[in-house]
Amino acid sequence: MPEYKHWSQVAGYFDGDGTIGTSDVSNRPYKISFSLFFVDQSRDQISCVKDFLNSHGIRTSNILKRSNGETYELAVSQFGSVKRALRRMLPFLCKKEIEARAALDYYEGRTTGDQLLSVFKAEVEAGRRERKARTIQLDVPYTRPEGDRMMKSLRSDRLRDAFGRYRAKLTPDDFEAIRTKHFDEGKRICDLVREYPQYARETIRRVLGRGRGYIGVKGFGRVDTTDTTLRDPKPAQN
Repeated sequence: MPEYKHWSQVAGYFDGDGTIGTSDVSNRPYKISFSLFFVDQSRDQISCVKDFLNSHGIRTSNILKRSNGETYELAVSQFGSVKRALRRMLPFLCKKEIEARAALDYYEGRTTGDQLLSVFKAEVEAGRRERKARTIQLDVPYTRPEGDRMMKSLRSDRLRDAFGRYRAKLTPDDFEAIRTKHFDEGKRICDLVREYPQYARETIRRVLGRGRGYIGVKGFGRVDTTDTTLRDPKPAQN
């Protein structure tokens, strides 16, 4: 089987036997993810595509047999690899040029998810893109960078909440008492270490704002300890 030597060859293959697939984002309404699929009945043919992509720094899946048992499939799903592959193929695409350009515009923050889906819908109606049945109407009115920031913010809130409920060791009462005894009563760190043996010396230092980082307070989550004027921990925002 002849090797692929140029992106124009891979782009021509993708134009005929490839597709840009969108992930099911019904439970992730903030951003859309893509996979580039290459399909062929010949495993050797798919293997040549895989070797070319890998040699150009594009991360691919393993070669898998489709459920029909008659064709093989190769996927590119990693964010950076999808962008690089689309950029390199775009100058040589014909049938899939419009949707590839739209996918890049979305991935690079120039359009929203809804605008991207409108382009894909128009390509289906023009007969250049395969129709995929969806039971849920998608609404993604954000660019990908906006959606990514929103999802990361929500993930941080959930992690902070879980940290406060399950992993934190310091109680709010002890947090307040240790700070009061140091700042108001003048007790030294060594005195507090003896009085609260259940906590490490570094934990008490952080309670007093003497150590870098944060501490975990039950029911509140991560509490920044660098502000020595802090008296009460702030509850995590849900």
